[in-house]
Amino acid sequence: MTLGSIEYLIEGDDPAKLFRTLTREGLVYSGMHSCSDGIRLLVSPEYCIRFERCCKNAGLKPKRVGVRGALRLYKKLWEHSGMIVGAVLSALLAVYYSNVILRIDIDTDDPVMRDKITDVLKEDGFTPGAYIPDLDLVLEERSLKQKIDKAAWIGISRTGAGIAVDLIETVEADKGINVGMPCHLEACEDGVIEEIELLDGQLMKCVGSGVSKGDIVVSGKMVSESSKWSAEGELVTTKTRYVKSIGKIRGSFTRTVVFEQPYDKEVKALTGKTEKLRFLNIFSAEIPLFTKVPDGWYETDHEKHKYPEPGGFTLPFGYTEICLREFDIRSQVLDEEQALAEAEKSAYRYEQNFLKNYELRGRECSKETCKDGVRLTVTYDLYGDLCKERDFFIPRYILPTDENCQEKNVQDSENN
Repeated sequence: MTLGSIEYLIEGDDPAKLFRTLTREGLVYSGMHSCSDGIRLLVSPEYCIRFERCCKNAGLKPKRVGVRGALRLYKKLWEHSGMIVGAVLSALLAVYYSNVILRIDIDTDDPVMRDKITDVLKEDGFTPGAYIPDLDLVLEERSLKQKIDKAAWIGISRTGAGIAVDLIETVEADKGINVGMPCHLEACEDGVIEEIELLDGQLMKCVGSGVSKGDIVVSGKMVSESSKWSAEGELVTTKTRYVKSIGKIRGSFTRTVVFEQPYDKEVKALTGKTEKLRFLNIFSAEIPLFTKVPDGWYETDHEKHKYPEPGGFTLPFGYTEICLREFDIRSQVLDEEQALAEAEKSAYRYEQNFLKNYELRGRECSKETCKDGVRLTVTYDLYGDLCKERDFFIPRYILPTDENCQEKNVQDSENN
């Protein structure tokens, strides 16, 4: 009777008849005794059906009045089955949510950088609700390093039921302050010098001189000579100094850029379908309230956060609702005028992004049509910086203040 026993009450005053019936059928029982309202005994659960059938055949009426042993515990558990189901579901949810992404932390204060990293993560499947064991953090680190140019270092680590993205952004050094490696100022455009502001370095060109791309306009190698006569003849002393060329060389130059626009253009069109994603926010955790991310291409329409505020105090739990709208990439056939207008828009965007540091003095356009589209050629007359820094290296044995009076054929290994 490892499962316990069931207590029966049999009404009547003929225990001998009951005893003979049980003995004839070979039923197992225990605790038989007579009481004021009948006969009571305990029967194991595996014999209950046979026991009740035998009693009915003998004209007796068995009645279950209680349970004993482990069956009593099972009965109580069955009466509180909701608690058991809740505990099992809580355990299953704990196991599930410990292996999915609940939140993504990105260690940056730059919203543009944060949006770029978020877009790359979404493309690679790193979204709230994604199953973490199916994701490769090492491959995702490499993907981020390849696609995020402004990040000097990126690392991804798992933090409980989420992931954290740590990065170090590249910082440009202030020009004119760093006194690092010696460098030349090298022409980066074919143009004419109109203005010179020189702080350090040897000027190789003058105002009005024409330069070609790659010419050294200001040299970081400064050589000075002095001569002295004696009884033995002229003694020439050469002094070489290596510096970081600092200055601004401005001039005029032309730049030609070609913008092509095919007649067959891909455009983004809204389909009218919308979806909503809801998250339960508990402290800093974001628990998705959906089973899967909808298939297709979606963009965020708006996002809503709701936290209870009883008495003006914001509670640390609430929900977030993100409304999405579906879009599709479709092919649009343009005519010649529409293609030319799109090419003009590309030229305008180029001017706003790449020519904003120059003075635009003139602009000439020429268009050309072909079988597949329109080609717009724009020639810009610009005024601005003509030079950029180019480092070079010197042998370790040459010090910046050495005077080489008798040294001959000294090479400074410049990258000319």
